[in-house]
Amino acid sequence: ESDLVEAPTILIAVGDGVLADSLRFSLGLEGFEVKLCDEHSLLGAMAANEAPGCLVLDQDVFARMVDGKADRRLAAFGIPVVLMVGHKTERVVASAEKVGVTSVVEKPLLGGVLFDAIRTALTKMPSGGPAHLPS
Repeated sequence: ESDLVEAPTILIAVGDGVLADSLRFSLGLEGFEVKLCDEHSLLGAMAANEAPGCLVLDQDVFARMVDGKADRRLAAFGIPVVLMVGHKTERVVASAEKVGVTSVVEKPLLGGVLFDAIRTALTKMPSGGPAHLPS
Protein backbone atom coordinates (compact mmCIF):
# COMPACT_ATOMS: atom_id res chain seq x y z
CA GLU A 1 0.00 0.00 0.00
CA SER A 2 1.43 3.33 -1.07
CA ASP A 3 0.49 6.07 1.34
CA LEU A 4 1.54 9.57 0.28
CA VAL A 5 -0.18 11.30 3.19
CA GLU A 6 2.37 12.85 5.50
CA ALA A 7 2.52 11.22 8.93
CA PRO A 8 2.15 13.55 11.91
CA THR A 9 5.44 14.82 13.29
CA ILE A 10 6.29 13.96 16.87
CA LEU A 11 8.48 16.59 18.49
CA ILE A 12 10.58 15.12 21.28
CA ALA A 13 12.05 17.38 23.95
CA VAL A 14 13.96 15.36 26.52
CA GLY A 15 17.16 16.26 28.34
CA ASP A 16 18.70 12.80 28.07
CA GLY A 17 20.34 12.27 24.67
CA VAL A 18 20.26 8.47 24.96
CA LEU A 19 16.54 8.52 25.75
CA ALA A 20 15.92 10.98 22.90
CA ASP A 21 17.73 8.75 20.39
CA SER A 22 15.89 5.68 21.68
CA LEU A 23 12.51 7.43 21.35
CA ARG A 24 13.37 8.68 17.85
CA PHE A 25 14.26 5.13 16.79
CA SER A 26 11.23 3.40 18.31
CA LEU A 27 8.72 6.05 17.16
CA GLY A 28 10.28 5.91 13.68
CA LEU A 29 9.63 2.17 13.63
CA GLU A 30 5.99 2.92 14.49
CA GLY A 31 5.74 5.09 11.37
CA PHE A 32 6.03 8.54 12.93
CA GLU A 33 8.15 11.41 11.63
CA VAL A 34 10.30 12.45 14.60
CA LYS A 35 12.18 15.67 15.35
CA LEU A 36 14.37 16.16 18.40
CA CYS A 37 14.64 19.53 20.11
CA ASP A 38 15.34 21.02 23.53
CA GLU A 39 13.49 23.63 25.54
CA HIS A 40 15.43 26.41 23.78
CA SER A 41 14.61 25.31 20.20
CA LEU A 42 11.18 23.86 20.97
CA LEU A 43 9.01 26.91 20.31
CA GLY A 44 10.79 27.56 17.02
CA ALA A 45 10.41 23.91 16.02
CA MET A 46 6.70 24.03 16.82
CA ALA A 47 6.24 27.25 14.84
CA ALA A 48 8.07 25.79 11.81
CA ASN A 49 6.29 22.44 11.90
CA GLU A 50 4.10 22.00 8.79
CA ALA A 51 2.74 18.60 9.83
CA PRO A 52 1.64 19.17 13.40
CA GLY A 53 1.34 16.07 15.45
CA CYS A 54 2.27 15.81 19.07
CA LEU A 55 4.90 16.99 21.52
CA VAL A 56 6.55 14.50 23.87
CA LEU A 57 8.14 16.26 26.84
CA ASP A 58 10.29 14.86 29.62
CA GLN A 59 9.44 16.16 33.10
CA ASP A 60 12.89 17.76 33.51
CA VAL A 61 12.51 19.82 30.33
CA PHE A 62 8.91 20.61 31.27
CA ALA A 63 9.96 21.81 34.75
CA ARG A 64 12.56 24.16 33.23
CA MET A 65 10.00 25.53 30.75
CA VAL A 66 7.03 26.10 33.02
CA ASP A 67 7.96 29.53 34.27
CA GLY A 68 4.52 31.05 33.88
CA LYS A 69 5.17 31.97 30.25
CA ALA A 70 6.35 28.91 28.34
CA ASP A 71 3.32 26.91 29.42
CA ARG A 72 0.96 29.48 27.85
CA ARG A 73 3.06 29.62 24.66
CA LEU A 74 2.90 25.82 24.41
CA ALA A 75 -0.88 25.89 24.70
CA ALA A 76 -1.07 28.56 21.97
CA PHE A 77 0.26 26.12 19.36
CA GLY A 78 -2.74 23.87 19.88
CA ILE A 79 -0.98 20.53 19.55
CA PRO A 80 -1.36 17.72 22.06
CA VAL A 81 1.38 17.28 24.66
CA VAL A 82 2.42 13.96 26.25
CA LEU A 83 4.46 14.39 29.43
CA MET A 84 6.79 11.62 30.63
CA VAL A 85 7.31 11.54 34.41
CA GLY A 86 9.20 9.37 36.86
CA HIS A 87 6.35 9.15 39.34
CA LYS A 88 2.77 9.81 38.25
CA THR A 89 0.89 11.33 41.17
CA GLU A 90 -2.47 13.11 41.25
CA ARG A 91 -0.66 16.39 41.96
CA VAL A 92 1.65 15.96 38.94
CA VAL A 93 -1.28 15.10 36.67
CA ALA A 94 -3.37 18.02 37.95
CA SER A 95 -0.58 20.58 37.48
CA ALA A 96 0.23 19.19 34.01
CA GLU A 97 -3.41 19.33 32.91
CA LYS A 98 -3.65 22.92 34.19
CA VAL A 99 -1.06 24.03 31.60
CA GLY A 100 -2.58 22.04 28.74
CA VAL A 101 -0.81 18.67 28.89
CA THR A 102 -2.97 16.07 27.11
CA SER A 103 -1.56 12.94 28.71
CA VAL A 104 0.90 11.95 31.46
CA VAL A 105 2.82 8.67 31.18
CA GLU A 106 5.08 7.13 33.79
CA LYS A 107 8.62 5.93 33.11
CA PRO A 108 9.86 3.36 32.56
CA LEU A 109 7.84 3.27 29.34
CA LEU A 110 6.74 -0.36 29.46
CA GLY A 111 5.02 -1.99 26.50
CA GLY A 112 3.27 0.43 24.20
CA VAL A 113 2.29 2.99 26.85
CA LEU A 114 3.94 5.92 25.04
CA PHE A 115 2.66 4.87 21.59
CA ASP A 116 -0.86 4.54 23.00
CA ALA A 117 -0.65 7.96 24.68
CA ILE A 118 0.58 9.57 21.43
CA ARG A 119 -2.13 7.94 19.32
CA THR A 120 -4.79 9.00 21.84
CA ALA A 121 -3.38 12.54 21.94
CA LEU A 122 -3.41 12.76 18.14
CA THR A 123 -7.13 11.98 18.11
CA LYS A 124 -7.68 15.02 20.37
CA MET A 125 -6.19 17.51 17.92
CA PRO A 126 -8.29 20.68 17.68
CA SER A 127 -8.24 20.70 13.86
CA GLY A 128 -10.15 17.42 13.72
CA GLY A 129 -7.10 15.22 13.79
CA PRO A 130 -4.24 14.44 11.45
CA ALA A 131 -4.88 13.17 7.95
CA HIS A 132 -3.03 9.94 8.67
CA LEU A 133 -2.21 7.91 11.77
CA PRO A 134 0.50 5.28 11.41
CA SER A 135 -0.83 1.82 12.15
